[in-house]
Amino acid sequence: MLQKIRDNSQSMAAKIFVWFLILIFGAWGASTIVSSVITGNPALSVNGVDIDEFAIERSTQSRVQEMISNLGPDADLSTIDEEAFREAAINELIQRQLLLQYAEQAGMVMSSRVIDRSIAQTPDFQIDGVFNGERAQLLLQSMGFTPNSYRAALAEEGLINQTTFTYGLSGFVTREEINRLAALIKQTRDLRYILINMESKISEIDITDAEIEAYYAANEDDFMLNEEVSVQYLELDKDSIFDEVSVTEAQVRQRYEEEQTVYQSQIERRASHILLEAVSDDDVQAALAQAADLKSRIDNGESFEDLAAEFSDDTGSAEFGGDVGYTTGDTFVEGFEQALLGLDVGQVSDPVQTEFGVHLIKLTERSESEIETFEDSRERLERDLKAAEVDRIYQERADELGNLAFESFDLADPAEIMGLELKTSSMFSRNGGPGIASNQDVVNAAFSPDVLLDNLNSNLIAVSPSRSVVIHVQEHNLPRVQDLEAVRGEIQVMLQFEKVGEQARELGETLTRNIQNGMNIDSMLELQSLSWKTIEGLERTDQVLPGELVQHIFDMSAPADGSTTIEGFHLSGGEFVVVELQAVNNGSVEDFGEGELDSLETFLSQQSANADFEALITGLQNRAEIVR
Repeated sequence: MLQKIRDNSQSMAAKIFVWFLILIFGAWGASTIVSSVITGNPALSVNGVDIDEFAIERSTQSRVQEMISNLGPDADLSTIDEEAFREAAINELIQRQLLLQYAEQAGMVMSSRVIDRSIAQTPDFQIDGVFNGERAQLLLQSMGFTPNSYRAALAEEGLINQTTFTYGLSGFVTREEINRLAALIKQTRDLRYILINMESKISEIDITDAEIEAYYAANEDDFMLNEEVSVQYLELDKDSIFDEVSVTEAQVRQRYEEEQTVYQSQIERRASHILLEAVSDDDVQAALAQAADLKSRIDNGESFEDLAAEFSDDTGSAEFGGDVGYTTGDTFVEGFEQALLGLDVGQVSDPVQTEFGVHLIKLTERSESEIETFEDSRERLERDLKAAEVDRIYQERADELGNLAFESFDLADPAEIMGLELKTSSMFSRNGGPGIASNQDVVNAAFSPDVLLDNLNSNLIAVSPSRSVVIHVQEHNLPRVQDLEAVRGEIQVMLQFEKVGEQARELGETLTRNIQNGMNIDSMLELQSLSWKTIEGLERTDQVLPGELVQHIFDMSAPADGSTTIEGFHLSGGEFVVVELQAVNNGSVEDFGEGELDSLETFLSQQSANADFEALITGLQNRAEIVR
């Protein structure tokens, strides 16, 4: 059949038909691409300013990639809703455009000098802490920017940041608000309570077989066992190969001699310069004269760095005293390098003319690296040679193991051929397990259709940089409900806890009603071996009581003068607590510790600023003409 299709596809009619399809789809695709590029496909408009589809797609993909990065390499990408990311990207782009328009209308501007400083201080554009123009240009190209478009983007970002920063400083909080909040935050409560815990009587609770069987039948999903597998596996460990490898004295000496040719002693120089740009002959003559004047001023004691900051046309280095970094003789243009060779540390050259203009060059540092002796480097060289050989052997064996596993029905033959121990894992689920099952790639492979259903060997799996395995499923258990006998004891204990919890609730509710009705409960408390416990000045953050109970206590209504508030609470642990709230004591600013009040004021001011900023965004959106 395949041969017949192949033969038919070689006929002249088939070829003409294929070329016809190529021309049709090519023309359609080309016109779509050209149209897309020319028009920019405006996807939405904000007050007459278009935002094209490319910007939305770029922002959407940036958000998606950030999410994938946060989730890690084992993320389930099927759960990512790209449409939701697109909607978030559109909303962000609208807000940014509204803020930009607001800033421009308010007369905010970004000066060229501020933008230059931002570019010069960008770490990604620096080498050894010094701005490097060539590196900056390469990075901008990789990101799809030209220098002008990048400066424009920085200007827009700066205007938006000015707006958000301004609103960030606008928030404030009044003393009255602080006092009200202090009264709540530092509030304490006086109370007494009765804790009813019936767990000591759990052994007295009888649970019948019928109750256990009924609970089991009603809650089968709670007793499901996950799908599980165990695997056989062969493991390659790079560390175990080191003992097999040895190197000779001749190999070590040869490597040392090779290093000597590469790491010859080199002189590294650090330079600063003052650049006076010059294009025409008249410019050159003027620059030479100005450079000579500056050189004279430096010789008479003025600071090279200060003059660089004032006069140098290289704005990227001027702010750093003219520092342009290190060179081993091939970083700068030839005239610059030649002048640098003739300088001592701290010395400034006479004016030097290059294709960029006229320079005054200062040598600021000079260092010469040293080569280790053979004896000092012997141990390192032996280790490096061994490591290289181990890497070669490991890769060779990994390729062989991968091929053998692919060609075999199980792992017995690969184990025998390569002299590896055939190991077996314990049972594990899709959530992983101990040993090699702690590696997600192993788990994914074990439950893949090829390995699990077709009973094939896996591909080679790297469980670490120095360990690889191939696996074969040995045992497979489908999801199933545990037998009743296996969970009978568990169900019995759960039902016992439910019953003692219910008994605690019934007794607690009875006590609460009796107290609320003014009855004396002393005899009931004595009969149940219960008693009141008193706490004065309970704070919200106190841990003398369970957090759940503290929350309930601070939710209780304050008692009227001369009375108390009585409530009962059934806690999640099965206990029941009867609480008599006696007094509510409001706090004050004097109750705050050192620094607490300042932190609170800062937090509230920031909350106020955030609310103002959100109101600004809402107002801009309500007044804007947004076309989607």
